[in-house]
This record gives sequence, structure tokens and C-alpha cells, in this order.
Amino acid sequence: MKYLYTLISFFTLISLNTHSQSDLIGTWYLDYIIKEGVTYPNYYNSYNVFNLEFTNGSGDLPGTLSFSSGHGCNASNGSYSVDTNEITINISATFLDDCFTRPYAIYEEIYYDELNCNSGLDCIQTYSITGTGDDQVLTLTNTDGNLLVFGKQAPTTLLVSTWWLHHIDIPGNPIIDIPVGDFPYLNLTDEIFISLPLLPELDGVGECEAFNAKYGVSFNGANNLYILEFVETLSACATQDYEGIYFEILGNDTTNFFEFEIIDDGSTLILTDLLGARLIFGDTTLSLDEYDVNEIDISLLQNPVKDKLLLNIDNQLLLENIEYTIYSIDGKQVKSSNLNSDSINVEGLVSGVYFIHFNDKNSSAKSLKFIKK
Repeated sequence: MKYLYTLISFFTLISLNTHSQSDLIGTWYLDYIIKEGVTYPNYYNSYNVFNLEFTNGSGDLPGTLSFSSGHGCNASNGSYSVDTNEITINISATFLDDCFTRPYAIYEEIYYDELNCNSGLDCIQTYSITGTGDDQVLTLTNTDGNLLVFGKQAPTTLLVSTWWLHHIDIPGNPIIDIPVGDFPYLNLTDEIFISLPLLPELDGVGECEAFNAKYGVSFNGANNLYILEFVETLSACATQDYEGIYFEILGNDTTNFFEFEIIDDGSTLILTDLLGARLIFGDTTLSLDEYDVNEIDISLLQNPVKDKLLLNIDNQLLLENIEYTIYSIDGKQVKSSNLNSDSINVEGLVSGVYFIHFNDKNSSAKSLKFIKK
């Protein structure tokens, strides 16, 4: 539910450059933020697109014109006026949803703080527009030197995605290359369950075991990601070449505070822990051309559940020999069987949080988390 809060108006004074005042008119998409010399790219358009729009509502310049800004899961609006040397922005109201600790909500906080100079009354920003057409760049610079940089096209790189492990790089040791035909992954989501702490969920797979955890992001001098409540299934791989190392880096509570970066035009994610160990992921598997690797198309119709897990699954998939295993929150196997219908009886499970892992004969897999009432 959205609530409308009236804010104290603030004014942004922006000096003009050689571009026409009318070049401001239109929609600008946030590309990155520079705060105290650190760049924070916008990888957070997974819910709403961060944008800033100037509208020539009155039809003439100068005049009283419309202004709006979309950020994370909220939006602001107001008016602005332009004369020969300055633009004055007046934010009159904003919508404030409680987006909890989802990555786009944390990023929204620093964006909005910079947009209104931390709620300052006389927020003075210089601005510049460079480039032409779709290559135009709008830069707003606060008096403290922090920058908001916008372009004419919305960034498409997202942190919240499925990332496939390619390499493990531990200082002083040979780089571990994931074998072709193996498909370990890390899936970052925006989902938040009711159990504390209220953080987004992540899941993934190693060589044969699955895992779940909670994670958060922060922007205090770096792009950081931290992991809590890492739990792996206890199915015991017959052989282990890298899974133990992979899980140790992700699940070690003393070192799994990561600095992250996304490079190669959004195709590579690098997580670096406090000891310098790096997990290097790609946005595709290592053997995409040789293997048809997909998650099983299955989801829960209801969560929490009482007596049955109701599944959203195509009837054709029920003929493909899918197996499932249910694990308790501490990783112990509590139930395992073949899937032959679109529901699973969980009446015998005690109340709590569980993970269910599906796999089929084609090595496709899917892990889900559910709450038993």
C-alpha cells in the first residue's frame, strides 16, 4: 500500500551550459552515482526503472513545469522553473513504500539522498549535458562533489539474476576452473520471507548439493554484498573437486562480506571476500552451446502451506521422471520421492522453514523455499 507524504520543499539551482534549456525536457535514466569518490553503478532496475523526467507542461520556457522521478519502488513529483541562468526544482511530495532491504531499496536511499542533497533546503547543483541523441549524458553535481549521472537509455545489467560459477581464485593457489558440463550457480532474488532477518533470499547449487541463504547489499565506500544464514543440503557428493571450497567462501561467517563488481558489459560478476578470494561468475553456463541447461519450470502456488505443496507445473513435465528432496532449515533430508502429481503431501512435517530441491534425468534442477504452518 502506498502512502503519500508531503515533504518540505527544496530548491535545486543548476547553472546552464551551452546546450539549450529545452534539452532538459524528456526522460533521463540513472546510469551511476559517484559519492565521496566511489562509483555505484545502477544494477537495480529490477522493479522500477530509476529515472528523472522534466516535462514542458506549460508549453513555454521559462514557466512552471512538471518534474518527476522514479526510484526503486517509489517516486517523487513536483515542479521546476527555468530562466536564463538557473533551474529551480521543487519536490512537493513523494510516495514511500516500505521496500525493506531489497537491493533496489538500499540503492534508492543513496539516490534520493543525492537528488535532494540529504533533504537540504537550498540544494545547489550544477549540471551539464554532453553528447547528442541517444548518447546524451546529463550530470548533476552537488556542492559536496557527489554526482548523479543519467543517460537516454535505461541500464539493463542487473545484480538480481542467476549467475553461473566459472572460476575460483584464491590468493597463492592455482585458479580453479569449473569443468565443462558442471553447472554450479548463484541465484540472487528480491524475495523476502517473513522469517527474521528480513533480507532477500539467494539459492544455488554446487557439484551435487544445493544451498540457500539470505543476503544484503551496502554502499559504504564500496559496492558490497554480505551473506547470512547459509545452509547447504547434506546429500554428500560422491566426489568433490571444488564444492567444498565454493561453499566455504560463500558460507564462512567471518569472511563472507564481499566487494562485488559487474564487468564485461554485464556478463561477469566478481565477488571478492575479506581474504581476497574471488568467485567469478558469468551470465551463461560454460557449455551453453553443448548442453541445454535450464531450471525446471516449476513454482509454488501458495506459500506458506498447511498440508500440501501446490505446484505450478506443466502436466508434460510430470512424465519426465522428476525427483524431489525436502530438507529442513539445518540441511537434513526429511523426505524424498518421485514427483507424479502437481501436489506434495507435507502434512507430516513440523512447522518451520524447508527447502525442496527438484532434479530430472536431463540434469535440470530447481530449488525452492517454503514455510510449513
